[in-house]
Amino acid sequence: MKLVELLGPQPILNLLPLRYMQPKEVLFVGTHDTHDISRHLQNMLQNQLQIHQTEVHDPHDPFAVYKSVSKKMLKLGWSGKDIVFDISDGTKMEAFGLAKLAKDHGSLLIDVELIYGRYQLRSYLFQDDHLTLQDDIHLPENLIDIGDYLSTYLPGYDIGGAAKDEQGQVDIGGRFEETIYHALAPHVDEILAGVRPAGVAEQIEIDLIVRRGNRVGIVETKTGVKKAGIDQLDTAGNAHYLGEHILKFLVTGRYLSRAHKMLAVAEEIQVIELPGYRDNRRLPDQEKRRLVDTVKRKLGGC
Repeated sequence: MKLVELLGPQPILNLLPLRYMQPKEVLFVGTHDTHDISRHLQNMLQNQLQIHQTEVHDPHDPFAVYKSVSKKMLKLGWSGKDIVFDISDGTKMEAFGLAKLAKDHGSLLIDVELIYGRYQLRSYLFQDDHLTLQDDIHLPENLIDIGDYLSTYLPGYDIGGAAKDEQGQVDIGGRFEETIYHALAPHVDEILAGVRPAGVAEQIEIDLIVRRGNRVGIVETKTGVKKAGIDQLDTAGNAHYLGEHILKFLVTGRYLSRAHKMLAVAEEIQVIELPGYRDNRRLPDQEKRRLVDTVKRKLGGC
């Protein structure tokens, strides 16, 4: 089976069908704006399948998309029903172009969306000029890991662990981070601490990254009540940086002010207050349950 995929700003929508369908070859249909995304995906997948690519110069002209992809497919010798066209990402006009190709080849057209916290794949087929739904399924959980998610958006990253002082010892903030890490670890599929994305001159460090199923979230842990945690999440969790589907959590060891809470809500940040936390002491059971339940509820998964 061969897969034709539109590239766009949410490459996780490209990776999930690739992991699920496991084609032997893929053709990435991109634009000038998706060069980085294409490179990241190729670096991830180059040892797993054969990758081809073509560039569309006007993604808002469905006929131009149709011609460009048709030409590339002809060059590759691709034809027939073993081709699947993926319109999960890219522009609507690009999707129209691929839909016409799916009709010409009698091939499946697929679309992956995030619906109520889970990724859903719908497949369609043209029958008598009408597009009919063939299947509508939830994608299996754990198709990706945190490394996969990060690698679709970033040129690379390092993992440094909990925050440390100048002598290399875990500091007060690092101890709070470790407390949250150990509270969450048994209840998520994966958790990383101290993630530093490459290419930003050490301007961004993410305290924790968690995953349940195919959903990924970033966590800032703060013992104080300043606005810094919100700013850091707004930067690291920006839709243009780690995608629209990243979840953001701010875990504080104190109560936040009403103004800061309102700002967090505006930035779609889930605030979890743990006022019972004390340095070098066990997190109160009630607060631990609230922390775990909130993160599990937002991330979903099985």
